[in-house]
Amino acid sequence: MMKTKMVLAVLTILAPLPLQARPVAPAAAQEATAKVTPERLAAAKALMDELMPPDRRDAMMDGMLRPMMANIQQGLLSNPQMAEKLESVPQARSILQAFLKEQTESMMALMRKNMPGMIDAMAHAYARRFDTQQLGELQAFFATPTGRAYMEQSMQVMSDPDVAAWQRSLMQQSMEKAQKDAQALAEKLEAAAKNKGNGQ
Repeated sequence: MMKTKMVLAVLTILAPLPLQARPVAPAAAQEATAKVTPERLAAAKALMDELMPPDRRDAMMDGMLRPMMANIQQGLLSNPQMAEKLESVPQARSILQAFLKEQTESMMALMRKNMPGMIDAMAHAYARRFDTQQLGELQAFFATPTGRAYMEQSMQVMSDPDVAAWQRSLMQQSMEKAQKDAQALAEKLEAAAKNKGNGQ
């Protein structure tokens, strides 16, 4: 049972940060269904090359994801309940650290492999929401020193101390809730199994 709870907790933390689904505003919904013309798509692809230059894409993604995964590991290992469980199982901490490292490398490899598809999907998304003039203006801005600096630094935001501290706090809160939810689920399943055994 303890092993199952630990796995559930780890998997919950490794999942993406909880993002609440928000209703799409009518205007946004209309923009999202705009026709992707060849002209718009070409302009959007040019913008994507400016936002994420092909020769910098892997490094930019690496700079964003590695700090995030490091925060996840630190938040996970510093959680009091998880720390207690790890201390009760010999070598559990080193096993978990190796697992998280493997997951980070696996995620990075998966992102690199699927980068072309992501760039193409984003180009289509931009093409639906902006016309050729707007896309050209965006490209012109991001070609400026300020625009380039913004893109480079925006990918490093997760490593900022304040953002990292907030993320670790959020992960710890999320983990505590996940552990309680996992306990409640285990109890419900156990009760259901007992009821079935009693013929109810």
